Amino acid sequence: MALPNIASPTFVTKIPSTGQDIEFRPFLVKEEKMLLMALEGQDTIEITRATKKIIESCVITEIDVDKLATFDVEYLFLQLRGKSIGEVIELRVGHTEENSSCDHKTDIKINIDDIKVQGINTHNKIMITDQIGVKVRYPSLNDVTNLNFEDKDATFKIIASCIDVVFDSDSVYDDFSGEEMVQWLEGLSQKQFDKIAAFFSSIPSLKYTVKWKCSKCKKEDHFDLEGLHSFFTFL
Repeated sequence: MALPNIASPTFVTKIPSTGQDIEFRPFLVKEEKMLLMALEGQDTIEITRATKKIIESCVITEIDVDKLATFDVEYLFLQLRGKSIGEVIELRVGHTEENSSCDHKTDIKINIDDIKVQGINTHNKIMITDQIGVKVRYPSLNDVTNLNFEDKDATFKIIASCIDVVFDSDSVYDDFSGEEMVQWLEGLSQKQFDKIAAFFSSIPSLKYTVKWKCSKCKKEDHFDLEGLHSFFTFL
């Protein structure tokens, strides 16, 4: 006789970059094991791949995870963690200064609802000249996963991959290869290129400053959590 199925509850959240409502379920034991195995390997690429698989499995609304901005993925993972394990994260932390005379560890709690994506720029049209402009987007999970960080032109190439449209007063150009875009960017003056690069100089991320007062020496301390790997350790 088949064992009974246990239905998972569903929840709704918004994708930070678009505001789209999506429905999702908590991750299951088998999916948490996948995440823990990736964490053991301490490999950023494997952590990213495991997170992508979990999001694809748990998000009920049809979305393309590869096209989500990196901070969207970080936010969705944290939402999944909250509904799967708990919204409150309990940590035991010591002083961040290596030469601190106090070795006491303080118990603190972090509410996942307090962790937000900040600094999203919705103005994604950039004028290069009075007549010519580009429409850009933030780097997606796919862009970052496929990036070769040992390539000295990696930053330049990721900017090229994030330009979706070139337009002027007469036409819109959206049918071009990555190689053609690289060549087009290389033909810009430095001042013109800097207008585009400025958009990518402050890419939003899921960042949270943890502040506490040592329960023994009463000294205040803090540290920053930022990026997928930091929040992944909350499992």
